Amino acid sequence: MKTHKHLRLLATATAALVFTLTARGQIVLIDFGNSSSYRGVNVSNPDVNGHYWNSVWSGAYYPALLDISGNPTSMKLGFDSATGTDYYNGPSGATQDPNAVVINAAALGNLGVNQAVYDYYVSSSFQIQGLDPAKAYDLTLFGSHKYNTDNVTRYGIYTDSTYSTRITYADLTVGINGAHNQDTVAMLSAVSPQADGIIYLKFQGANGSLGYLNDMQVSLVPEPSTVALIGLGLGCFIARRRRP
Repeated sequence: MKTHKHLRLLATATAALVFTLTARGQIVLIDFGNSSSYRGVNVSNPDVNGHYWNSVWSGAYYPALLDISGNPTSMKLGFDSATGTDYYNGPSGATQDPNAVVINAAALGNLGVNQAVYDYYVSSSFQIQGLDPAKAYDLTLFGSHKYNTDNVTRYGIYTDSTYSTRITYADLTVGINGAHNQDTVAMLSAVSPQADGIIYLKFQGANGSLGYLNDMQVSLVPEPSTVALIGLGLGCFIARRRRP
């Protein structure tokens, strides 16, 4: 009985650890376009899923981004360039109303919120600052726009604010003719910040025309020791469940 009790306590502690790592301070949601940008809107915090957002525009610097639970983080965001912003021909088409957005919210996960995908930025560059250069981050990006000159947007990570040397990139089809992207994201996995703790990100059309970004998620990649600890706890829990 004592062993069973210990296993139950370990399972409870493991579940608490998983929650802390994944829900508290590890995920940041960014909405490109807000009530200060051209025909943009803020995401209401918390959103329909109980999550908190950072609705940003190129006319301001954001010194403390909120995490998904609404807590301030060390992450900061500032634009280096911005070609433009709007809602038109995005997920709501020609209708200036976030309620007219058409997406597959389930497929987009945390990013599938009408107000967040409604508006977008065009062919811009920005910095995510205040990151730990010893850690890695997953970037999940959603772009959606119809009637494009270039149907594919390229999201690139660069070495510095000159945006002349690209390290890696991911492509996303944001729309084709009158159909906008409703359910697909681009992933930049395990991105390491530069020594200054900054990720430099620039996006544009893959063939040099306009590119689009509606919203994105920044997630800290768990360290191997943390993953091993979670696996140990879950393994013990499974063993407990299988024992007669």
